[in-house]
Amino acid sequence: MNQQALPTSDQLKSLLRQGIFAVQQRDWEEAYEVLGEALDGYRQRGEKIPALVLSYYALALGMHTHKFKQAIEFCQSALTTEPARVEHYANLAQLYVAAGFRRKAVEAISRGLDVDGTYPRLLQLRATLGWRRPPVIRSLSRDHWLNIFLGKVRHAINPPKLEVVTVKRSKKGTSAGPH
Repeated sequence: MNQQALPTSDQLKSLLRQGIFAVQQRDWEEAYEVLGEALDGYRQRGEKIPALVLSYYALALGMHTHKFKQAIEFCQSALTTEPARVEHYANLAQLYVAAGFRRKAVEAISRGLDVDGTYPRLLQLRATLGWRRPPVIRSLSRDHWLNIFLGKVRHAINPPKLEVVTVKRSKKGTSAGPH
């Protein structure tokens, strides 16, 4: 029986960092391959796959192969394991946007911002999607003439505050995430 050497814990952590860096660069193919290798490494070692690996792999899988249903399920599994990790919400929201589920993306962003209201990726996604204020008169539909008129008045008096989001990019070879 030909048995390959199992990857070390440090090698798997390195693959995760490389995969996250590839995601940040939007190199979906590279991220898919590297994170898939990390996933396989954990399986070979008989270890539970860390939620962070699963979440980023899900994003790479969805963006590279367009298998959004499977990717969303993986990401939701990561969220179930670590509901306080805001990165999972950002990855899930990005998958929902790519799959065309805007409302679900907005919900994921909102839940993630409840965990950490300052997380740059979620703020950036929210700004990209746009954020509507609720109708002035909630009992009327959004497209009712009175809501349209009052909404324009509200906007003139009190325009929405736009948040400027800056995202720092890590350089290749440096850690891309919390230690």
